[in-house]
Amino acid sequence: MIAGAYSDGQSSKTEPATLHRQGEWVEIRDSNNKTLRRVALSLVNITSRLGNTPRSVILGAASGSAPVAQFETDDNDAIDRLFAGSGVASTLLHRLESHIGLIASACVVTVAFVFWLVVWGVPHGATVLAYSLPDELVSRVGDHTLEVLDATYLEPSELDAGEQQRIRGVLAPHVLTGPVTLHFRKWVPNALALPDGSIVLTDELIELADHDEELIAIAYHELGHVEHRHLLRRSLQGSVIAIFLFLLTGDVTNSDLLVTAPAVLVDLAYSREFETEADRYALRAMTQSGIDPIHFRNIMQKLEDWYTDQDENGDAMPAIFQYLSTHPQTEERIAVIEAHIE
Repeated sequence: MIAGAYSDGQSSKTEPATLHRQGEWVEIRDSNNKTLRRVALSLVNITSRLGNTPRSVILGAASGSAPVAQFETDDNDAIDRLFAGSGVASTLLHRLESHIGLIASACVVTVAFVFWLVVWGVPHGATVLAYSLPDELVSRVGDHTLEVLDATYLEPSELDAGEQQRIRGVLAPHVLTGPVTLHFRKWVPNALALPDGSIVLTDELIELADHDEELIAIAYHELGHVEHRHLLRRSLQGSVIAIFLFLLTGDVTNSDLLVTAPAVLVDLAYSREFETEADRYALRAMTQSGIDPIHFRNIMQKLEDWYTDQDENGDAMPAIFQYLSTHPQTEERIAVIEAHIE
């Protein structure tokens, strides 16, 4: 006999009852020992045991027209004993979730899988997919990206047409080949690479450069982004991480720092890796073109000095925030350049 609550299947009302097994039959009786339902064991289904949560005994009927009743109890041990060997009550899930060794092993496997997914799986998959996208789609993405940037950050260039033409002539032998096109805009000193091969140079960056070779160095860096399809790869990686968080939490709109911070940090790490890859591409291209890589170092230092001067206190970014930078710290990048020069 097992105590619990019974519902006849015709309404949501429940009443105290007891469950009894008599050979190949299961009976439900009320508090007066009156039989409320008698069902063959073959028509009985019991939900799997999960911890100490209540379980339901689903009571079918000999006639398909009869309602399906349900008996619920939290006496899981009694259910296991009463239906032992009948094949009705499966306790496999309960045994698995109660086994400390299996739980520990599952945690290790889960952590290892997530680590593999973030470090290798997602980047590799995004790379393969980025290079598989049709050129027409890549071109549309590039156009749309430039439209969004023009609507949010960028302003029309104030550089005169003659200077723009001169710079195109300087860069043409190096980067303005194939699908690569050059755009001039007004913003902070910066350069951007779009998926379709477009490179954006700002007036402020051109003003900051003292030598054409410095602009060539920046253009090579951006070409590295184009050649390696970094923006597409980063977008795909970010999408996969967002989907992973949705599957994990069930809600991508949750602004809880514990949910969003890991995705942000992972994405920033991917960005820094791409910047380093583009730096190395630029250094190789400059060496092959006979351009002294020192010009890359010089323009990097000028950019660092400019952004430092914009800080209200005149201080560089505090060390605690260095990991939250999408670019490697300038000191690290300059060290890589100087190592290449040596």
